Amino acid sequence: MAAEIVTNEQLNFSVDYQPTKIVINNQDKLERALKAYINKYSGLVVSEQTLPDDKKVKRELNSLKKQLNDKRIEIHKTFDQPYIDFKTSIDGMLSQIDEVVNPIDEGISKFEEQQKQQRLEDVKAEIAEMAPNYNVKPDEIEIDDSWLNKSLSKIKRTKVIADRMKYAQAQKKALNNSITAATEHAKSVGVEPDGWVEQLKQGQDLDWVIQAIDHSVEERAKKAAYNKTMEDFNAEQHGETTIDANTGEIRDEDMTYVLKLTGTKAELTAVRKFLDNSQIRWEKVE
Repeated sequence: MAAEIVTNEQLNFSVDYQPTKIVINNQDKLERALKAYINKYSGLVVSEQTLPDDKKVKRELNSLKKQLNDKRIEIHKTFDQPYIDFKTSIDGMLSQIDEVVNPIDEGISKFEEQQKQQRLEDVKAEIAEMAPNYNVKPDEIEIDDSWLNKSLSKIKRTKVIADRMKYAQAQKKALNNSITAATEHAKSVGVEPDGWVEQLKQGQDLDWVIQAIDHSVEERAKKAAYNKTMEDFNAEQHGETTIDANTGEIRDEDMTYVLKLTGTKAELTAVRKFLDNSQIRWEKVE
């Protein structure tokens, strides 16, 4: 026999609930008696002579307090019991529903995750297809989580990806221009540009890099001048021989030659690096 189909009407239910009124019998009389009792001992001053009686008063007041509180707890438990029974019944029915809902929820979540992964693959494919048009690499475009929303139409998604690529293209062009400017400036003042270029790639501002290059050149010149001054100060001349006053070693005299070098760019760059590493001062002669 086929199970009967349960209708929504059969699942509708109501609850009979009648708020309970809690009344303290002879409350007025109780409050008057309590007030008189409290007034009797209000402002009581404890002394050594009355100490035994004072302790007795304390016990009586605490006993009265306990009676009132015990009655409150008793009524509270009785008052709460109908709700506790009602809650137990409802919780049991909710548990039965969860036994059915949870597997359904897991199934839905599983397929929604599969759909999201498919949308991710679609976005990656679209980025790979569009990237060459904007002179950017696919891995340069960070995927926004909002692009994976199923509510986002393909047309809208393509537009936001294109906007992101235009921005990346502009940033890349600006970086390349900054690298070119910093490289040319560094070479013009005899500084290796690689370290400064790396700072630009890390997000440093071009103006800051240019100023830093100039500052490093100034510091290098100051250091060289200081070293030269100290060498001259410590040197003693003996005929044509210069001796270091501190170490007693014979110091080679600085010599200047004007050379004309011819070679490839790579070869001349290697020569310049050798001169810099050897701390040989050089300058470009027009």
